[in-house]
Amino acid sequence: MDHYQVRGWRCLHRHFYLTQASYLFCARIRQQYDTPDSQEADRLTIEQVRSATNTWLSTADLKPAARHKRHEKDRNKQRYHQRRNRQAGKSHTKTKIARLTAMGIDVNQIKSCII
Repeated sequence: MDHYQVRGWRCLHRHFYLTQASYLFCARIRQQYDTPDSQEADRLTIEQVRSATNTWLSTADLKPAARHKRHEKDRNKQRYHQRRNRQAGKSHTKTKIARLTAMGIDVNQIKSCII
């Protein structure tokens, strides 16, 4: 908020409403395109939806070939981040299981430790 300059509460409330509306839009798109049977690491994040929306909006006036190229670049970036997040999730789960097992906790009873 350090760069958002307002002169009163009405302006600040307007900014909050607009921010929440855009967040709600991204969350609804994420719900619509996520499949319920997908693993947690493969699900879209709000940031990925926002990035895809920004790419779509910024390419609206480009020629179809250039638009397709930009969309493909964004999809490749999304796939990279999903793959990286999946690998990091597995690593964090293994570390968590090892730590809990060392403390004598039965990890089979903890939902977040299921690989």
